Amino acid sequence: MIVSALQNLADPAVHLRENVPLRDCGTFQIGGPARHVVECHAPSALGKVREIFKTHGIPAVLLGQGSNVLFSDEGWPGWIVRYLSQDCKPEPIGENRWRVSAAADLDALAAWACASGQAGLEAFSGIPGTIGGGVAGNAGAWGAQLEQVLERIHGWDPEGKQAIWLVAECQFEYRDSRLKHDGSWIGAIDFRTEPGDPVILEQKRREILSLRAQKHPDWRKTPCIGSFFRNLAPSSAAERRQAAGWFLETAGAKNERVGGAAVFEKHANILVKATETCTAADVAALARRLQSRVKIVHGYNLIREIRYLGFIPGETDGFHTFH
Repeated sequence: MIVSALQNLADPAVHLRENVPLRDCGTFQIGGPARHVVECHAPSALGKVREIFKTHGIPAVLLGQGSNVLFSDEGWPGWIVRYLSQDCKPEPIGENRWRVSAAADLDALAAWACASGQAGLEAFSGIPGTIGGGVAGNAGAWGAQLEQVLERIHGWDPEGKQAIWLVAECQFEYRDSRLKHDGSWIGAIDFRTEPGDPVILEQKRREILSLRAQKHPDWRKTPCIGSFFRNLAPSSAAERRQAAGWFLETAGAKNERVGGAAVFEKHANILVKATETCTAADVAALARRLQSRVKIVHGYNLIREIRYLGFIPGETDGFHTFH
């Protein structure tokens, strides 16, 4: 019945696909087939789809670009909703205040802001994924986090009701938020900027992209997800977080490899798909080995920044059904 309901929407911003390879839905380019995938390209379309799933009582996984998810080799037997858009230009809602679809590409939004003389987003240059996914995971770099520029988040709560959340309600933490775990769907974002010089902002963006290129692989050529583990919390309020990459490198991570999964030669906290035969099981096994090495050498437990979807051998939590 839900298939018929989705087809009857007749909305050009909604597309229903079946048996979609999950390797095509994420930057790691790994994963078996997803039985049903609904593609949405506008907040209004996402709202209609959310209402249908609510009416039928069927859970669905909401994804953007899949830049922070490792998909099971066995695929996903349920429903996936992919929320993506080529349009990253926000609409003004006040002085230096903006609203943008959560499906917008985060790096493209940062590029728009720099070119438009809107300061505050330049630190997010080069981060893959949608801004919706970035908000859920409180993405950040160079000492900045998305929560610092947010005002309101528009979406649907775990019961499928339309909702608007203030920043204080989202329980933002380092690379985390309540919205990442409670089944809420993010449709649009309100954020603020400060007036800036586009020449200076674009120069800063170029510098950031250059620095990222020196340490991070281009996921289009070397499939990966990005930083695999969270940086470690500081030991006192006066200190900064400690880079997980340092602990990994000093524990010998760069020499580790499992099957087709390897540690990136320039960054110990990035795991890459080194061969076409690389599987999610390889990646997860390599991640566990790295966690074990850091625990033995440094006594720290590394926590994954990456989310797993589906059954992956060796992972005791099995299927992850985040809605």
